[in-house]
Amino acid sequence: MATLNTGLGWVAGDVERILIACGVGVSEYTINEATVCCNELGVMSTTLVSTVRGLLSDYDSAVTVEKTVNVSDNGGKTLVKADVLEWEADKGGRYEAIVTEKRRNVKDLLNIFAFCPVIGGVLGSQGTALYRS
Repeated sequence: MATLNTGLGWVAGDVERILIACGVGVSEYTINEATVCCNELGVMSTTLVSTVRGLLSDYDSAVTVEKTVNVSDNGGKTLVKADVLEWEADKGGRYEAIVTEKRRNVKDLLNIFAFCPVIGGVLGSQGTALYRS
């Protein structure tokens, strides 16, 4: 099992956060492969390590805000007019902005890790991911 090189700027837990943000299943195999990719990225550019960590923080913040918006928009409400469509202004704008921010962060993470078979394969990069059987 590969060990994350924290001397390159990574912090324990970053690999799992990257996998979750990119929508990649977390397993011993994907953690190991993503750890190797993180170490390679750190050797290539410590600036990109800082960028990735910033994107992860932004992603985590967007998830937190999304949960808060969902709770505040839906909390304590009961459906009383199921057969009537009513439009409400200003609700979709907040949620759409959050979703857009999360998508931007994920896109940037996928672009940075395009060289990594277990992460970049999600983007549909030109490489072929080979998994052990």
